[in-house]
Amino acid sequence: GLSTVSAQTLGDFKPGKAGPKSLERPKFDNKNVYIADFAVHYQVYSEKSASKEGGSGIYGKVMGAAKASLAVGLDISQETLQKITDEAYAKFIADLKANGFNIMQGDEAKNTDFYKGYKYSTNLSMSPSNTMEGAVTVHPQNVGFFYNEKGSSTNTTKLSKELNDAAVARIDLYVEFVKTNGSNKSGIGANVVAKTNLVLSDNNTIAHFIVGRNKIGGSPLGEYQGVLNKDLDIDGVIKEEKITNYVASDYDNWGTSTAFGRVYSAKNKATSKAAIVPADADKYEKGVELAIDTFLSHHISEFKSKFFK
Repeated sequence: GLSTVSAQTLGDFKPGKAGPKSLERPKFDNKNVYIADFAVHYQVYSEKSASKEGGSGIYGKVMGAAKASLAVGLDISQETLQKITDEAYAKFIADLKANGFNIMQGDEAKNTDFYKGYKYSTNLSMSPSNTMEGAVTVHPQNVGFFYNEKGSSTNTTKLSKELNDAAVARIDLYVEFVKTNGSNKSGIGANVVAKTNLVLSDNNTIAHFIVGRNKIGGSPLGEYQGVLNKDLDIDGVIKEEKITNYVASDYDNWGTSTAFGRVYSAKNKATSKAAIVPADADKYEKGVELAIDTFLSHHISEFKSKFFK
């Protein structure tokens, strides 16, 4: 019979290329690829406040300032985030191999000057994202990456040169579920509006490949930066809606602090200062993987056609 499960579909896919437009396009023979980083940053909560200053004159002294705060959490488990990341990485590797690339092992870079002073791990744990508020950064497990506390250098031309001009890939993917804005209403009080919509974000999402290093100037011999020109919608996973919170007086923020940031308990829902966005784990997984695969497979083939025979 017909399946009643609604399919996860994507909105318009508008990929773009950023970065340098080189005049000559060298064609490389060496199809070794070294993956310096593969990270998926999942937005799991958002918290925004808006405030309105008290009125002027005599009333201002009495009324004080109003502050609205709205917290929105996504109901999805760490296990699901890890599974998506592992599967997206496996698909990325399979895509590269299908295009004739050879994948180097992480520890093949252990004697490079580039990674001097770095630590190496095959199971990096989840951590709060440095680049996206309310997001957690997830790496595939059982895959080796070099890392250092100060954050990795993104200028990988030296690394490529040390690896005999292997292409060095850096993948950063940002999955966002809500955009939150504070807006000041006229009159008394403050207002915050959150709009839920699951997307692969056009902010910071990139598939970056660098090949070699010019002797003079140190620029790469070849560079490809695959980006998104607009958010890639992941439809059929979470309800798209506006969540608003309007309050007319001060109160404290609440919540329990964890490694991920704030964790919300259901009993707080009644305060109308918090919203938990429900998500079906299975649909979330399928939808996000579909978006990531669509993005990466497009840019792998573009990179290949641009720089390889």
